[in-house]
Amino acid sequence: MPSKLLLAPLRAYLALIIALALAHLSAKVGLGQPATEDARKPLPATRNFGWRQTETSVALLNHGRMVWEHVHDRKIGKPYMRIGLIDGTELTRPSPFPEGYPKSDHTWHRALWWSWKAINGINFWEQNQPGTDPVEVEITHNDDGSVRIGLTIAYHLPDQPPLVNEERIITVSAPDAKGTYHIDWQATFIPAGDDNVVFNKNSYGGMAIRMAAECCGNADTGTQPWKFLDSEGRANFNNQAARWAAYLGTTPNGQPAGVAMFDHPDNPRHPSWWQSRSHYPYLNPSFTCKEDYTLPAGKSLTLRYRILVHQGAADTERLEQEWNAFARAPTAD
Repeated sequence: MPSKLLLAPLRAYLALIIALALAHLSAKVGLGQPATEDARKPLPATRNFGWRQTETSVALLNHGRMVWEHVHDRKIGKPYMRIGLIDGTELTRPSPFPEGYPKSDHTWHRALWWSWKAINGINFWEQNQPGTDPVEVEITHNDDGSVRIGLTIAYHLPDQPPLVNEERIITVSAPDAKGTYHIDWQATFIPAGDDNVVFNKNSYGGMAIRMAAECCGNADTGTQPWKFLDSEGRANFNNQAARWAAYLGTTPNGQPAGVAMFDHPDNPRHPSWWQSRSHYPYLNPSFTCKEDYTLPAGKSLTLRYRILVHQGAADTERLEQEWNAFARAPTAD
């Protein structure tokens, strides 16, 4: 029989093996992970904003949960924003997709993003098409939760000089007392060479948002039935012109919320023609919906949009007021 001196280290070794096995099992099945449990709990009424910033992203957090995140990774291209509510509810489709998420459905739909469908006949829309690269990024964030993000973006074929350069300024307001905030998106496009540039006609392309089906549902199946609404009072406005369009509903925790997109009256071709999809929640003010747009060499094209992320219900009257406020807002410097 082993001596007591030999049994003591053996028992310690076995205890260590069991502990490691349990820890591995917990990680596999989600046991003992307080972060997952905490994510289900209501946040304290007192806000605790903080910033998470890396070389490739910046995010506003409330008690450690993401309110929104801007991603500008050159390895990915096509900068995009994940947006949500101050309680951590994510309203846009997650990107990159989490484990187990279906990857067959429009993988290039990255939350809130910009992509021309085609420039000079070259497809820039789909995932594996030519580059839309953030060349320079400058971020200034504030303690109240507001931020200014400036980007220089190059549109180019692989290993080729750019066709178009873009100067993009995104300003995000501090969330108000109800948690509502807005994102002002200003983009100025300039041909990079001595030739005119043509943004080709297509029913979709430009500013776009893909909502999270898990949060905002699917109108075809009746799950979490959010609804579309535009400035003309229509719930079905695909290929219709409007000053603004919105997607409104109730989150899984029972709170009314929504996202509205506003087309600025100084934009050429205002009011925009809109694309909407109910079978996958998607909105897009398509600048080139009806015809090409030729940008002469040496000239510029500036487009401005506002995205309103609101907690609480919103109707046509409130969204009209919000659009009027945006229409009076000065251009970004």
